[in-house]
Amino acid sequence: MSAPAQVERAGLLMTVEEVATLWFGEVGENGSASSNCQKIRRLIPEVLPARRIGNRWYVSRAAAESWAAGGDPASVMAHPDTREQRSGVR
Repeated sequence: MSAPAQVERAGLLMTVEEVATLWFGEVGENGSASSNCQKIRRLIPEVLPARRIGNRWYVSRAAAESWAAGGDPASVMAHPDTREQRSGVR
């Protein structure tokens, strides 16, 4: 798995799409843009601090970068059936 892509630092808030790129890297082997964004939206607002402005969710840059620096691998966000399949455990 490749390292997460560096997102240009600007502002206090990041869009869900920017967070997806930070956490999961560029779209490709790490999932589709849509599925990566949906994984993040599932965490809002109970787990991940975010604010809705218009039709978009914005996440605190500090929180997103903190999660990226010390978080779990992206595979923990996979559906439990998929997680079992990837780890070889049944």
